Amino acid sequence: MNSLVSIRTNIVYSKEVKEGKEKYNRHQELILLVDKPKYTYSNEGEIVRERGLEELRFTVSDKGFEQLIKLLEKMKEVEPDELG
Repeated sequence: MNSLVSIRTNIVYSKEVKEGKEKYNRHQELILLVDKPKYTYSNEGEIVRERGLEELRFTVSDKGFEQLIKLLEKMKEVEPDELG
């Protein structure tokens, strides 16, 4: 199982043109950095664990970002016997 190492964000804008008018919609680019070790053999035949990271990127609207926060807060409060 991978472990979360860091969360980063960038603000990005999408351009929407409606009836000749331009509107810029704000979105959050979420970047989740998780550990992703790589295992190799040494010349002596030992297994060596090398550190590594993997990034997962996705964008959400401001509304979607708020919904994600609420969902994560709700999930944090779940009791083990409530899990399906």
